[in-house]
Amino acid sequence: MRETIVCIGRIGEKEYRFPETEVSITSYEELCYYLSQHMICYLHTLPDDDLLIYLKEELGLDKLYRQLIKLRSPQKDQMKFFATLFREGNYYSEEEIRTILDQYRSLKNLPYSRQYKMLGDLLLHYGKATMAIEHYDEAMKHLGETEGEELGNLYHNRGIAHARLFRFEDAKIDFVKAYQNNGDENSLFHYFCLMVFCDGDMQGAIREVKESFQASEIMLDSFEDKLASLMEEQQYTEDAAKYHKLVYLNLNGRKEDARYYFESMVRQQQSAFRRQLESDDRLVITNLPESKEEE
Repeated sequence: MRETIVCIGRIGEKEYRFPETEVSITSYEELCYYLSQHMICYLHTLPDDDLLIYLKEELGLDKLYRQLIKLRSPQKDQMKFFATLFREGNYYSEEEIRTILDQYRSLKNLPYSRQYKMLGDLLLHYGKATMAIEHYDEAMKHLGETEGEELGNLYHNRGIAHARLFRFEDAKIDFVKAYQNNGDENSLFHYFCLMVFCDGDMQGAIREVKESFQASEIMLDSFEDKLASLMEEQQYTEDAAKYHKLVYLNLNGRKEDARYYFESMVRQQQSAFRRQLESDDRLVITNLPESKEEE
């Protein structure tokens, strides 16, 4: 969202939450801005009926509701649906609307493999790791036997998604395949970090990367420096501060306080991790066509 969105229309008493991203809006202006930034979600579908009902009941946009309902049919032009929505409230100028629709048209003309990857990246950004993996898998299917940078980037991002789900062995395999296809040192660095994290053996990880991938001494030195920098930054994060507080409570004989504090930390982590595990099959099926093949 923009840092500041001036809302001149009615503000909804309730929020509308987009199922793909869990972003909430309460006004027509926020809706327009959100859609303009997330058109990738609607290449082969349209916003659901709940959003149209929200426009009518919460924002009082009866006329727009009636117009959009008529354009919900799969036989209707999706471009017309969004053009009608954007033009109703004058939030965007006509030139801005044309730019948004031109970008939308360009997205629709991309190969399915690119569309799936872009959706996977968006879902990963919003903490939907499981759904992101499903989209990366579909992107790879549409690439077929193609190898190279595009496939390598898919493996790299899928590796990140696996790591967020604590599937470290799957993540390591993906980072290796990513490096083999795209030759990007960043993919090999991710593999190196996971080896250090999982095995706790820096020297073992250095030997593995040097022997298996013929990494130069300069590359290995840069990996060590980058990892040290990341570990130093971690010391000042909120999670590290919580850990230090837990240690303090235990060292000062406040075992009961430490137990309650630890349980609170676990509940917070479970709540955050739940979003990574969520997979809405309905969204996976409707966002992009699964039955068509690229020509």
